[in-house]
Order: sequence, then structure tokens, then C-alpha cells
Amino acid sequence: MSNKFTFLFLLVVSTNLWSQNKSFAIGYTGRLLINATFADNSKSNVEGSQYIDDKFFPSQFTCVDEVTPPIRYNAYRDEMEFMKDGKMYYANKIDSCVIILSNKFYKYVSYKEKDITNGYLVLLTKSTNPKYSLYKKEKVIFVPEYVPNSNYGEPKPAKYAIEKSKFFLGNKEGISEFPTKKNEFVKLFPTQKEILETYIKENKISFSDELSLIKLVDYLNTL
Repeated sequence: MSNKFTFLFLLVVSTNLWSQNKSFAIGYTGRLLINATFADNSKSNVEGSQYIDDKFFPSQFTCVDEVTPPIRYNAYRDEMEFMKDGKMYYANKIDSCVIILSNKFYKYVSYKEKDITNGYLVLLTKSTNPKYSLYKKEKVIFVPEYVPNSNYGEPKPAKYAIEKSKFFLGNKEGISEFPTKKNEFVKLFPTQKEILETYIKENKISFSDELSLIKLVDYLNTL
């Protein structure tokens, strides 16, 4: 069975189960209560998209047993969206739950960037109860229309643009930005500095490459 056919089959099954499942209705009193619709106020004259991927994927919430609807992640609004009865809804943000969409694992967490903030991060480490976890932030920003002040500039329309992903390192003390340089990283582990430097050099770890960072954090969890 091709990947495309498999996805379409899962999406149809998930949609049918969701439409038949009454326990996850809008009036449901559990933790996944959805209590408000929203109006999409994105303008047709804005280029780009609010989504990294605008498809609705079959979903799984690890903290509930109910059948859940196909969902997509809005990276501009930082919301999980689903359709019911022709209307769009946001799912409640639950920090004890991992939301699985296709092969991505999203978790709503508190993390430190410039300040402490809350939002959805993609969990990249898949091991059970690791000492350290690697996360990625997917983000879309709005870039306003540019109107030049002279005849020499070129006007540019408003657009949604995908920002370069940021990585975060989590442990029992919290989640903070992943260092972008080797020296900054090894300073976090003074007693393991030499062994980490050797591993980074021998494995040609890049601090801007997702697969490299996954490999590095997996190794860190073995020490």
C-alpha cells in the first residue's frame, strides 16, 4: 500500500470515527473541552501560509482514550485546529499531553527563550523518561507590506514567512534554548567536557542540524 493511500485511508477512518464519537463533543466536560470557535482573519492578499503543513492529520492525544479529530498545527497562531460541523475550533492546551500528528510529537510546555513562555514544541527525542530531551520550535511570522519612501525601492506585499527553527534542551530543571556553539554546549557539562568534545569532533556534530542534535542528545543520555 503506498504512503499516499495509507494516509488517505487513515484520514477517512479518523474523520468517520470522530464524527460518530459523541464523548468528544463541544459540550464534553473533560480536559479537552473546546469552548469557542474562531474566525480566520488572515487576508487573501497576504502571501504565504500560517502553516508549515496545512493538511489535517489523524491525531492521537496520549492523555485521553477518546477518539480525536484530524488536526493541523497553526504555526503562526500556535494553535491546534480541527473542524466540526463546518466550523474551525482550537483544542485546549494541556501540558500533560503529547499530540501525535503523523510522525510529529507536539507538547505544550513552558520554556525559556528570552523570557519564560508557553507554547507547542516538537519533541524530537523518543526515548522513555530520558534525562535530556530535544525540542524544536516551528514558527511562522507575519511580515508587513513594505512601501518604499523613494522611487528606487521596490514595494513588497505582506506575507507569512517560516522562521528558521530553534532548538531547545529540556531536563528536570526546565527547557531552555539549545546552545548554538560547541563551547557553549560543553560548558553546561563541566565534568563531561572532554568526552563530549571528542564525540562532537569525531561525529562532526553540527549545532544547526536537527539530525546531528538528535544524535548528540541521544549520546548525552547514555553518559
